[in-house]
Amino acid sequence: MDFSTLPRLVKVISFFVILALSALSGLSAAPSKPNIVFLLIDDMPYAGMSLTGNPYLDTPNMDRIAKEGMFFTRAYSQPVCGPSRADIMTGQTAGRHGRTDNVPGVHPHALMQEPLGPAPTKPGLPFDLVQSARLPDAVRPDTYTVVRALQSAGYKTAISGKWHLEEGHLTPAQARELGFDFCNESADRTRPYRDTQRFTDDAIRFMRENRSHPFFLYLATVAVHGPHIVPPEDKARWAEKFQGKTPGIPPDMLAGLEFVDASVGRVLDALNELGLADNTLIVLASDNGGVAKTRYSEANRPFREGKGTHYEGGVRVPLAIRWPGHIPPDSSCDVPVQFADFLPTFCEAAGVTPDSAHPLDGVSLFPLFAQGTLPDRSLFLTFPHYMREYAATPVRTVIQNRYKLIWHPFDHIEIDGDKISDRTLRYVAEPRIELFDLLEDPSERQNLAQKMPGKVAELQKLYEEWMEKIGAKNPVPNPGYDPADPLFNARDAELKKQKRSAE
Repeated sequence: MDFSTLPRLVKVISFFVILALSALSGLSAAPSKPNIVFLLIDDMPYAGMSLTGNPYLDTPNMDRIAKEGMFFTRAYSQPVCGPSRADIMTGQTAGRHGRTDNVPGVHPHALMQEPLGPAPTKPGLPFDLVQSARLPDAVRPDTYTVVRALQSAGYKTAISGKWHLEEGHLTPAQARELGFDFCNESADRTRPYRDTQRFTDDAIRFMRENRSHPFFLYLATVAVHGPHIVPPEDKARWAEKFQGKTPGIPPDMLAGLEFVDASVGRVLDALNELGLADNTLIVLASDNGGVAKTRYSEANRPFREGKGTHYEGGVRVPLAIRWPGHIPPDSSCDVPVQFADFLPTFCEAAGVTPDSAHPLDGVSLFPLFAQGTLPDRSLFLTFPHYMREYAATPVRTVIQNRYKLIWHPFDHIEIDGDKISDRTLRYVAEPRIELFDLLEDPSERQNLAQKMPGKVAELQKLYEEWMEKIGAKNPVPNPGYDPADPLFNARDAELKKQKRSAE
């Protein structure tokens, strides 16, 4: 026997012994519905937590959720925040609900046209909202969502923080139309510290005022999304710590992570103070990968690239779930999961059956909580857009157990060297296919496409069948394609032109 495993083995055995005794002693009592708290951090890189490899900063409170619960080593988001948040709310993936980007770009000379609707003509509508409205609104007052599902089960519901779907941020009146009992005022990206403080204050107040009811709290910080604006004293403290050296994670982001971790600690302390911790399912996640300025950034290590891409650094995110008495402490899970899984998971926890008329792409994670497994399935990602700053062109991805296909069916961008900048990006008007073995090569350095053409063909067919089944949108050839100016600089110039004409 390997005696080094004893401490963890004892924890797991103790957990199941306590669970069994609790079941025997409470056979006649109906289990109470758990509170559900979702802590969503904006743009937190994979190595943002000390648990996942941050070499500069301890994050004891975020780590605590994982150590007292389960850490998911293969959790997948969408490549940018709006689609990820729509996945959480709807239990559907972006290919089905259609919110595949935030504010889509305008590339009048690109090879392909992005699948966008016409711009609304409502007078006085801000320019960003005009562009945002060219994509489907994934969450409307009549949409079945996790909020509606939990509300039907008697839950009080709250959003404290960032929304970033059809409207940039919800007003309390808009939030009520979507089923939230509480919503604070809109977020301000230029003051992330103040907002994180305010959102946390409001979240704790909501929990205190609704402690006698089951509640769902969605606390979504603006931090650590850039710009990383931190108080002067914190900026000076971190600058002194590095003494002129340049760390792999920017000091301003480290300061933001430090503040967010302290806010997570405040939420955990409040749950303890209110006597709610043992009956609360708490989730901690990032909405997508961190921004990467290099192909293999220290912030997302060991993964490749970052936000805006389908490489692991863009879509593989930290995820921890704690639920005392239901999830053994200090446990981990390497089964691939996705954000669409939250709705059916929360419904099962609340004892409510999801609306059968609302198709779901996610499944309940309950079997994994008991350290079991899920039926075999493939995960699908779609991003039918261009995003020059992240070196992204329309892309399709399939994750099937250990294998991952990244398929740029029309064009792609290559990076010369490791740095990602205007000088190193090179546009190529040809398809690109990459196949990776994520168990052997989680950093996606070895493209196996030529060595395994059969697997490539299998996954391509699987993806096309999935697109047809759920009605995912595809780009179409652009009649205005200009090979002399296909992508670079065209977007910003066109946006400025359209904004001027709209004003």
